[in-house]
Amino acid sequence: MTTFDIADIRGFAADLDERMNRCDNGEGMECADLDGTLRHYAALCRELRKNIRSWGRAVFTGRIAFDPEVEKVFRDEGKQLYSRAVQLLDFGDRAEGVCYMLDGQIFLRAALFDLQKLLNHWVTPQLAIGPSARQKNTLTPEQVAEARRRIAALPPLPADWEPTDPRLKMRINKLRKRPGN
Repeated sequence: MTTFDIADIRGFAADLDERMNRCDNGEGMECADLDGTLRHYAALCRELRKNIRSWGRAVFTGRIAFDPEVEKVFRDEGKQLYSRAVQLLDFGDRAEGVCYMLDGQIFLRAALFDLQKLLNHWVTPQLAIGPSARQKNTLTPEQVAEARRRIAALPPLPADWEPTDPRLKMRINKLRKRPGN
């Protein structure tokens, strides 16, 4: 995905639904057998997870504005895909026999684990104003001014504050004893 506006996200969700429906109806070469269908659903889970994480990073770094509608579409699509994939995995478990193994189950289980972890521990993304990993940020001057204003509005630490970690406590005391502090 190149953009994360609501129209593109709805289009992505509709395409994902169409690809699931096509596969459930046995259309396409990737869904010609049960093992291929399992692998296809694993790929869909990974694709959705990758796009959700990209969207979250874009919001967190300030490249795009948070849109609650986009979040709702992503969450609803994730829940629907997860539900359908679990049903398929259950069918695969019942269809697996003594004479053959469905390798696609391994891929789908791993993809479902990652998707479930993302959905169960969902945190609504927001622009960061604290320290973070160094990333190329293209903030507008207004965004920079807002971040500085919010940082300046934070209350100062008490004068007698000390960290609980002994190493940090030693460093802070050294900094406080420096001339000019």
